[in-house]
Amino acid sequence: MKARLVYLTQISGEMASFYTIATNEKEGTFFEHFLKEHISEFECELLDIIARLKSMGTKHGAAYSFFKVDEGLEIDDRVCAIYDKPNVNLRLYCIRLSKQIVILGNGGYKAKNTRAWQDNIRLSREVHEMMRYSAIIREKIKTNKLFISTNKLTLEV
Repeated sequence: MKARLVYLTQISGEMASFYTIATNEKEGTFFEHFLKEHISEFECELLDIIARLKSMGTKHGAAYSFFKVDEGLEIDDRVCAIYDKPNVNLRLYCIRLSKQIVILGNGGYKAKNTRAWQDNIRLSREVHEMMRYSAIIREKIKTNKLFISTNKLTLEV
């Protein structure tokens, strides 16, 4: 199964670009799965996350303050979580490559009595998947198989 990055024009802008991962043309992207899975139960939370992403894309960039950083287990794996508000527990996991480029993954609900993502099978699976893709993407950048454009907003093959 070959994965590819998909540029998200609806939320990207002059300050930050967003991508997501697709592993199969017919099944959609990780971000689409996240939206479809949680729309019926967490519509308001999803709208807040989308508004936050659009704001990053057009006004603020992907500043650290919008993310729960260091969610992955490896040093500098760049896996983070985006949530609608700090006290709400819907998590969207991503790879924050820079203040201008973020790769959105999937996520889930973290119950209030759950201390960490490691204590939730679903969240653990999602974070580990993002860690795996982060390693692949960072290696491709390191070996010049994937480039960040001169304007720092685009990933190029």
